[in-house]
Parts: sequence; structure tokens; C-alpha cells
Amino acid sequence: VQPGQLVAVVGAVGSGKSSLISAFLGEMDKISGYVNTTGKIAYVPQQAWIQNATLKDNILFGVGYNSNEYQKTIENCALKPDFDMLPAGDSTEIGEKGINLSGGQKQRVSLARAVYHNADTYLLDDPLSAVDSHVGKHIFDNVIGPQGQLNTKTRVLVTHGVTFLHQVDTIVVMKGGEISEMGTFKELLAKKGEFADFLVQHIAETEQEELDDEIKELIDEDEALKQKIERKLSIRNASDSVKSNSSQNRRRDSVKFDAIPVKGKDKLIQAEKMETGKVKLGVYLHYLSSIGWFLGLATIVFLVLTQVVSAISSTWLSKWTSDTSAAVNGVQVVDKRNYYIEVYAGFGVVTVISVVLASFALAFGSLRASRVLHESMLANILRAPMSFFDTTPTGRMVNRFGK
Repeated sequence: VQPGQLVAVVGAVGSGKSSLISAFLGEMDKISGYVNTTGKIAYVPQQAWIQNATLKDNILFGVGYNSNEYQKTIENCALKPDFDMLPAGDSTEIGEKGINLSGGQKQRVSLARAVYHNADTYLLDDPLSAVDSHVGKHIFDNVIGPQGQLNTKTRVLVTHGVTFLHQVDTIVVMKGGEISEMGTFKELLAKKGEFADFLVQHIAETEQEELDDEIKELIDEDEALKQKIERKLSIRNASDSVKSNSSQNRRRDSVKFDAIPVKGKDKLIQAEKMETGKVKLGVYLHYLSSIGWFLGLATIVFLVLTQVVSAISSTWLSKWTSDTSAAVNGVQVVDKRNYYIEVYAGFGVVTVISVVLASFALAFGSLRASRVLHESMLANILRAPMSFFDTTPTGRMVNRFGK
């Protein structure tokens, strides 16, 4: 790939297009040959990665703000109409993983981030698949194409479409994880190979209005290719007529849901609310009920018994040391001494037993409480509305389950 070239990578699903991009990035083991890249590389993945931050922060991604470059980027990436519709514009906070954005919006934000960073090489893994055809045309013409914002950059574009292929410098056709063909649009069309089959299949599955006029003219010049496409279209139209009848029946049963309003205009995720001060009695009672009333009361009884026996044994020891009748002429009376020892030992045995029983009751009770609280929290999460997941970060929920 020469500097400044626009290379398109096409092929069927699973043919290895994304793997080729991964190889460029060094994410695959190199068996033979060499990979040489120069300058900064910007990568736009097939699944857009979005930060839990504002739209502006997602695009800047830590780079300094340049007003002219920023405005040019959002206009070329077709984001300005979206920003104008939002109450806070590009200061609107985006939910975790871009949950409050559509697939097309996420992909455009991801593309804008790469464009704004002004890299030398751009690896674009099918960024136009998630957007409408007219939006895709706008982005290609103003960003990726020969007259776009990146026209002086090296661009490798993975795509499933054929609309813009006649405008690229080189087309790479993938099949079975290998490069099957490589050349310009006209060269590959003349070969009647894998690219021609891919083109026929795509045209048969898409709307004719979406094809570029230049592509239509090239197809009209090739009679064999034109007949092949017409056969595919006749088969598709026959199957579409059957599907339309069943889809009409399903449409009658469809239900329209109103969007759940989000509280706040620009602040999607609210600060976590936490109570401070003394722990309320209700919290203790709730935990006690989770332990189980029998185990909970048994634990309390044994713990109280331990403290009571410990206090009594201390009192008994004090009484023993202060008893003057336990010794005659400085010599301890054996019966009196044994009596004090036996009673004190009895208190010790009771203390040990109560501590062991309290520990077992507390251990089993805590285990039961953890299970009950976890099941209760999980049940509440499963029954929560979708708006709850839009406004609550996953980390916050995991933190609660971890406690």
C-alpha cells in the first residue's frame, strides 16, 4: 500500500477482512513475510468503542481542542445534526459503552475521533455499515474518498458494499483468509473472477437505487455480467413476494412502545446516593431477617451469654482473691481452694462452649444472609426497567454484588 492510497478490502462474511486489519495492527502472529508501517496509525473498529464521557471528550480523546479542525471533523462525519438535536450539544454525557447512542451514531463518533487525531495511516473496519446510505455517501465523499478530509492519508477501508469501489485506488478481494484478487475496479471486473461474483451477489441483495451511475454503466457494458445479475434479481424478487405476505401478518401484531424519558437534560448518570450517620434500626432488622430469626436470635443469645459468663468469672476471681477465710495461718484450705477452682473452671467451660456456638451460628447465619441478599438483589436487577441500565454504570452494580 503506497502512501496516500485508498485501498478497499472486500469479500464474503468470514473471508478474513477484519483479520487482515488485525495483521496490520500486529494483533496476529506473523508466519512469514514482513509488516512495515510508518507514522501514526488510527484504527476504527467494526464495533465502536465509546467512553463514559461527553461526546466532545469522546472525540478529543485527550488531544488539545482546535475549534476549526473540530468543527470540520464533526460536519464531515455527519455529527452536527445530531449535536443540534441534543439539549446540551456535544457536552451531552454518553452512557456506559454508548448505550444511549444508536449504532450509526457510535460509529460516527468513533470515526470522528480517528479523523481528529490526524494520523498518517487509517485502518477503517467497515465504518459505513452502521449508517444509512445517504449518510454513508456523505462520509465517504467528505472524509474517506478522493476529495475527502483524509485524501492525503493512507487509507485501508474494509467494506461490504460496492457503491464507492470505483473511486478507490486498489481493491483487495479476500477469500478463505487469503488475498484472492487485487487490482482496480475495471481490472477486476474484466477478470470475471471472485470480485465479479461478489459484485453480482451484492447487487442481487441490495436496492438498485443505491448503486452509483458509473457502476451501472460499467455493468451495462458487460452483457454476460448483466444477464447473471438479472437472473439473481428474478430469484430474489420471487422470494421477496413470499416474505412480504408473512411480514404483513406480523405487522398487524406489532406494538409500539414509547421511549422512556431520561431525567435531566445533559447529565445521564447521576451521582451515587449514600446515607451517612448512624445505621438505622431497620437495616439491622433486615439483615437479621436475612440471617433467619432462629439463627439470629441464637447468635445474640450465645454472644450475650459469653459476655455475662466472662463478667461473672471475673467477679468470682475477685471474690476468691479477697476471701480471707480461704487461708489459715498463711496456708490455704484445700477444700475452699478446690471449690473456687472448680467454679472458676466451670465458668471457663461455659465461656468456651458459648463462644464456639456463637461463632458457628454467626458463620452459618452470615452465609445464609449473603445468599438471601444476593438472590434478592439479582431478582431486583432482572426486573429493573431498561432505563435503569442506561443510567447506572456496570461497575456500580458489580461493586454492590461484590459486597
